[in-house]
Amino acid sequence: MSQPDTTTGDVTDTASDTEKFVGKGLNRVEDHRILTGRAEYIHDIAPDNSVSMGFLRSAHARADIVNIDVSAAEAHPDCRLILTGEDIAAEYHPMPCGLNGISEWALPKETVNFVGEPVALVIAHNRYIVEDLIDLIDVEYEIKEPVIDSRDACQDNIVIHDELGTNVPDSECLHFGEVKDAFESADNVIENQYSWGRISGVPLETAGVVAEYDTETDSFHIDCNIQLHTLVDDTIYKPLGYDPDDVILNVPPDVGGSYGTKIALHRYCTLAAIASQQLDGTPVKYVEDRIENMKGGDMHSSDREYSFRIAFDDDGIIQGIDVNFTDDFGAYPRYPVNQTLKPLTNVTNTYDIDHVRYEYELVLTNKTSQTAYRGFGVPQHLYALEMAVDEAAREIEMDAYEFRQRNLVQPEQMPHKLPTKNMYDSGDFPAALTRIKELVEDEEQTEGGLLDPDIIEQRQAEGKYRGVSYTVHVEPGVSGADWTNRQRSDREQLSEREMDDVEELPEHLRCEIEDDGRLLVYLAADSSGQGHQTIIKQLLSDKLGLIPSDIEVDYLDSVEAPTEYGAAASRMAVMLSGAAAGLADTLSSNLENLAAEYWNVSKEEVSYHDGGVEIISEEKHLTMADLADIASERDDDAPLTNASYDYQHPVYDNEEYEEAFTNKYPVYPTASFAANAPIVEVDTQTGNVEVLKFYSLRDCGTQLNPTIVEGQAHGGIAQGIGATLLEEFVYDDAGQPQSTTLCDYLLPSTQNVPEIEMEHTETPSPFTETGAKGTGEGGMIDGPPAIATAINRALEPFDIVVDRVPATSNRIREWVRESDTSS
Repeated sequence: MSQPDTTTGDVTDTASDTEKFVGKGLNRVEDHRILTGRAEYIHDIAPDNSVSMGFLRSAHARADIVNIDVSAAEAHPDCRLILTGEDIAAEYHPMPCGLNGISEWALPKETVNFVGEPVALVIAHNRYIVEDLIDLIDVEYEIKEPVIDSRDACQDNIVIHDELGTNVPDSECLHFGEVKDAFESADNVIENQYSWGRISGVPLETAGVVAEYDTETDSFHIDCNIQLHTLVDDTIYKPLGYDPDDVILNVPPDVGGSYGTKIALHRYCTLAAIASQQLDGTPVKYVEDRIENMKGGDMHSSDREYSFRIAFDDDGIIQGIDVNFTDDFGAYPRYPVNQTLKPLTNVTNTYDIDHVRYEYELVLTNKTSQTAYRGFGVPQHLYALEMAVDEAAREIEMDAYEFRQRNLVQPEQMPHKLPTKNMYDSGDFPAALTRIKELVEDEEQTEGGLLDPDIIEQRQAEGKYRGVSYTVHVEPGVSGADWTNRQRSDREQLSEREMDDVEELPEHLRCEIEDDGRLLVYLAADSSGQGHQTIIKQLLSDKLGLIPSDIEVDYLDSVEAPTEYGAAASRMAVMLSGAAAGLADTLSSNLENLAAEYWNVSKEEVSYHDGGVEIISEEKHLTMADLADIASERDDDAPLTNASYDYQHPVYDNEEYEEAFTNKYPVYPTASFAANAPIVEVDTQTGNVEVLKFYSLRDCGTQLNPTIVEGQAHGGIAQGIGATLLEEFVYDDAGQPQSTTLCDYLLPSTQNVPEIEMEHTETPSPFTETGAKGTGEGGMIDGPPAIATAINRALEPFDIVVDRVPATSNRIREWVRESDTSS
């Protein structure tokens, strides 16, 4: 178990009947150990006598393995172990895959399907020796023609997985409302294509694992930085062939970023565990280097080609949308239905549209597998939708701001049910869009401002065009769990499901009072920097009348914790709020029972208040430490100073959501939103785009900790800038990755991230314990469509719309050259 947090940061150790910690911008308690170098990461875990693991990786996108000669490496005196796919298949099992019908081994037996795929596992005393041994392994391949382009893959001329017989193993076409009638009756219909390049989170810390097999108990202990360790542990214990209680996954409190990209680390965890077992319990350690991470780390994300139709009238009212896209998942799909269907949660964004057609094709190619990344398919959808809205406004020569305002959901329509059966809980989209426009005009259209007409004219004379666009976007939050296995369901039978068939995963919290009266709380969800320990301290301090320093927060491993969804999908602020409230009520009731029994009075005569229990009519009081002492004298398997609580999804019992739950449509009941106005300047000579300033008005309901909210938003916007302007994993025609270092895959820095002018409003959610909404994926969700529309405004004189992101300099130059008005 990891060490509990005992720091309080800048939290003031005072409490009163009126003081509340929730809503205060307290510094994160996690930051103290991180900034002082006391945080422990996977790289820091080094058991005695541990050995190092590394991999020989495929240099080919698609090839049959004819022979692997490991004799020279095995003859080396420092070689401890070498394993190939044949060795793994002889004793273990395939890894679970995101779709039925595909077998994926931790090491391939017969065929490699992407450059960077591990082919042989090598163990030695240290990584330097491992790399030398890798060079001694000789692999004979029969190279085969790869499938690289998703559009070519759809033709099935070359099929990657023979057992599937197709490169499109999953697709679905969903109709909501009267789509055909809406398009036939609309005054205008336009159709355009948009492309979103393959990107990822590229966290500071790469994948890492330390695995140790216990020969006495025939079990495994695995320290790793995998995300959602209680939810995805089956991807490790199943290929090992063990029961879940025999494979313990422990994630340290501090992980150097994930953003979803570390959900699919099971290959490394499985192989490290296998190697330790083969070495009779010797601990095995592995940490990716950056090239391994970028080339074959199973961490890329959405790679989409859109065909998007929009139907609208001459007065600018949108009647319907028709969304069609292919998503290139690489060689093996990880979480395909989550990625392709999550956009149903905000399919119409902030617009009041009743008629939607939504079709996707999940495509396999010879690229590294894609997995989750902040927003999980939603940024791509909002980008395509907003490009279509811009083109619709141009078609009828209406100002884009006015076009958007005419179509926004009104505050009196909240809660607002989408045609796709999800619901927005609260918000005032028109007021937010109005405010962000007023803010920019007041600040920047004055003399000397960034949008001063005289400055704009002067810059245009130099070939530099400025633009600003006003948009408002929804960040769906608090995913339900039941819908995420839709791809393994009989979709024809879904309409017959009832709520009793829906299996939701609650959020688990537990606590115990220590001898000195301090409260030790255990989280079942792992963390990757969201500030969970801080939030729990704030929530429970208010609920129990304690001060944050009275509370320590630790994490449970995968065996101690029940299976739960965990820290993803912008859900933890809401789920922890509900779990903390339930835990506080349970604990205070337990303590009242304990005190009543001790005093030999009825429970109605005692009351929990501010960290202790008292008899209402007398001057008798028991502190937390007193209660811990009393409990220690009792012979109870479950002391009353302990408590646990499982908080159910906040809208599980809401009848409005039954159709979404039973039909396995994605359920995300909170609608955080952001009205954005980035000001950009495009140099038409060089193609360079500079974001001069980013205005943003954001609303995530009740802010539990404004400091954390602000940090999440700034980080997300930075990622959104990277996605829109810089980042892309590119492959050549032979399937060779071209972006394998940070010299090739460009990340945003202080040179690209501008001043961010941020305001916040609060429209509390009626569905959640505190009124909070999720906010973990914002910025990355709303940044790309906001920046792309701003570029559209800047390049209006050239009649250019950003039809592919990232909008790199070379693409901007190409669009300008091809523009009819470029002369």
